[in-house]
Amino acid sequence: MNAECNEHIQHTVDLEEFDIRYGSECSKAMHIDDIFAQENIELIPAIYANLHPNGMIKKEAFDHILTTILKCVKAHMHEIDGIYLHLHGASGVLGLEEVSGEHVIVKMIRAMVGRYMPIAVVMDPHGNLTKEFCDNVNIVRCYRESPHSDAIATKRKVAYLLIDLLKNRRPMKPIIRKIPIMVGGERSVSAMEPMRTLNKLLDEAEKDPRVFSCSYHVGYIRHDDDKLGAAVVFIPDQPNDKEYCEKQADLLAKYVWDHRHEFKFSGNYAEVDDAVAKILACHTKTAVLTDSGDNCGAGGAGENTIVLKEILKHPTNKKILFAGINDESCYQQLSQAKLNEHLEVSLGIGRDLNSETIKLQVTLVGKGKQMYASHKFIGDAYIIRIDDTMIDVIVLNHILQYGTMDQFLAAGVDFHDYDIVIVKMGYLDTELIPETSYHIMALTDGPTIQRSERIPFKKIYRPMWPIDKIEELIYIE
Repeated sequence: MNAECNEHIQHTVDLEEFDIRYGSECSKAMHIDDIFAQENIELIPAIYANLHPNGMIKKEAFDHILTTILKCVKAHMHEIDGIYLHLHGASGVLGLEEVSGEHVIVKMIRAMVGRYMPIAVVMDPHGNLTKEFCDNVNIVRCYRESPHSDAIATKRKVAYLLIDLLKNRRPMKPIIRKIPIMVGGERSVSAMEPMRTLNKLLDEAEKDPRVFSCSYHVGYIRHDDDKLGAAVVFIPDQPNDKEYCEKQADLLAKYVWDHRHEFKFSGNYAEVDDAVAKILACHTKTAVLTDSGDNCGAGGAGENTIVLKEILKHPTNKKILFAGINDESCYQQLSQAKLNEHLEVSLGIGRDLNSETIKLQVTLVGKGKQMYASHKFIGDAYIIRIDDTMIDVIVLNHILQYGTMDQFLAAGVDFHDYDIVIVKMGYLDTELIPETSYHIMALTDGPTIQRSERIPFKKIYRPMWPIDKIEELIYIE
């Protein structure tokens, strides 16, 4: 179950919004089939449930996923030798006391299979980890890179680790050091410090045969939960390696703590007015501005009109594309219009100041398809051009982040036809970076606001940096 859920958007998720797969399609989608086949290990797939970053999950949807997994485990208990799970770590389920579904999944599986069956979990680094979670599994490891260029490689790495444990059974338990640091992904990009050095230290630590695996979990901050906070995980190869790995975990945790002030925004960033002024002053194409407070890759709804309002304050002859704005009402109006028809629209759902409605005179200049980066089509996309400008807007009725060239082409636009493109992201997606001449992150308000100090958390451990001023490292129990 791969789900990153943001409680600060109104939309809640039904089961049909997941990419659900069963049988051989389940394990194939996880890129691990061939690894187990080479070892003559038979896979018994339960379910593959992948959700584009979104709002909180309805309890009925989660219950289906959980029940499917548990029924599979129960039905095949007599032939299961180990369990492989991909659990993001940032799901949020409405009405679930534990909030995060992943923690319920591992707890209930462990209760079914007993204390000793090997359970391996691969996670996103932006997932929350706890000691109880680690006590219920034998192997847990997350991706190193953000953006997640090593996601598939890590899934395959964990498959190899599980095979090692299946072939050479021994007691194995992760050691966790839970650190009171809570920063978003935009402050923990792996190409920047302290993550760059931290990942090198993790790689170096794994060269020692006493370290079976190790990872650093940044954590997730988009819903209130007592599981928030960063974590260092070391897994001893043998029981007598525990003391060594505990020392290494402490050293790495201390490195993170001592370098916590290096968790900063990377690249170019500015408040929205300054960011817009800088992007408009750029003389090379194609320049990109990211609307970080409405980051659809972190659960933003794509509904905010903050940047559009700011751009409209500055008359310009630059060709600009907004990709895109999610507005069901405007979308439905456009679906009834003809190509090249001139009309008045109200763009922006008007839920708050961030999504304030803007009345515009526009022409419908194009129609394409909404497409996830996975190449799954989810509906039509309408392109409008604002009168007396060269500003185009892709109007959507889904939460969708434009991060690949194929997505722009599917929508019916060419990324490089524009001087400036505005996308709903935080840090720029891996595929877009080489396509840009210049990019800047606007520190906008919204459901994925980057200043985590401003988010009103109630359930988290305190004190927590950077919300609180603390000097001494004390582990979260």
